[in-house]
Amino acid sequence: MAKHIEVVMDKCTGCKLCELACSAIKTGEFNPRDARIQVTLVDMPEIPVPILLDSCDYCAGAPACVSVCLPEALVWKEMEARPARPKLSEAKTIAREWLAAVSR
Repeated sequence: MAKHIEVVMDKCTGCKLCELACSAIKTGEFNPRDARIQVTLVDMPEIPVPILLDSCDYCAGAPACVSVCLPEALVWKEMEARPARPKLSEAKTIAREWLAAVSR
């Protein structure tokens, strides 16, 4: 088994510290546009949807985003397979499915 980042959407607060940490490690600048993780805020009330981009390489085994995620919405753990990485364009669908699931 290999380690991967698990995204726990229920815990994400939308603070975007993960984006800042990622961009700082990867580019040396705090610029969320350059991050390999994007937190999209969907609808009203805003639902944060963290999405790992295909360019994410887990910071060579020490993901900066996980270390700064205070609510523990990003978890570095052993998994049998790498979790699916949805596209940013799917954020609305993910948010609506999550909202429907927690509203039951």
